Amino acid sequence: MEQRPTWSGATIMGGLGSDKLPYMHGVSPAEQERLEAGAKLFGGAEFLPPLHPGMSVVEVGCGTGAIAREVAAKVAPGQVIGVDREEAQLETAKRLAVDQGITNVRFLRDDAAAIDLPDNTCDAAYCRFLLEHVADPVEVVGELARVVKPGGWVCAYEWDNTLEAMYPEAPAHREVWQGIYTYQEKLGGEPRIARKLYRVFLDAGLGDIQAEARVWSVTGGEPEKLRMFVEGAREIISQTRDGLLRDKLIIPETLARADAEYELLLNTPYTYIAEGFCLAIGNVETRARSGFCVANTPTPLLPLDKGG
Repeated sequence: MEQRPTWSGATIMGGLGSDKLPYMHGVSPAEQERLEAGAKLFGGAEFLPPLHPGMSVVEVGCGTGAIAREVAAKVAPGQVIGVDREEAQLETAKRLAVDQGITNVRFLRDDAAAIDLPDNTCDAAYCRFLLEHVADPVEVVGELARVVKPGGWVCAYEWDNTLEAMYPEAPAHREVWQGIYTYQEKLGGEPRIARKLYRVFLDAGLGDIQAEARVWSVTGGEPEKLRMFVEGAREIISQTRDGLLRDKLIIPETLARADAEYELLLNTPYTYIAEGFCLAIGNVETRARSGFCVANTPTPLLPLDKGG
């Protein structure tokens, strides 16, 4: 098989899509609950550019469809297509859409790097918390651009794991999560992708690129919001625990200390947590004038490094 360079400078076998990496979080009912809760916790579709009735929109990596359903309500009678590779996620997405009476969204099982949709299908396309999990973010963003009509936009939103403030301090939490990020890298993902979104969009050939950071926060005066955050963190630790211990990235005592820190955060009235996110938006109409190659062709730039 022909091999091709990826954005990281590594290689993957030709013919394998960028989302063929193992998905660290799995598709358990607990994970699906985390996805639904996380959509509410972190603002849902608020990160997207303005949406208007009649727009057609594609979401790649839609999971249980929480954001897709919200977008569908905003663009009706326009249509939304949610794409994900996991059948279990899509079955839940379809069921929730039916339960909520949303008829202008459909779901497609497919590869993020090779979406079974024609060129110029939609007015806009986006992904949220997806690119950290793929081997070739440039390829995926280029594929999003391919299905967008000239004049439309592509948007990506990612968590920057280094932009965090937490009080009371939680050193064991930080140690555990550093282990999780290392584990994610061992699986082929890139936990630092958020800070590289502008570069990824350039490499994918998009134009008029906007990139910015956003901050989400919670305090001890918001107990339900704080509980949702801590439960989400604990669920991810549960999902990765076996791999972390097997690969000696963390020890059980540190996991126990981190859990005690979460209890302290939950029961301290002055708790404050802030998390950083990065957003990129690019215009498809100008991509041909940007001087960069699009998906499925080698980028003329040096490969993105895996470091900072």
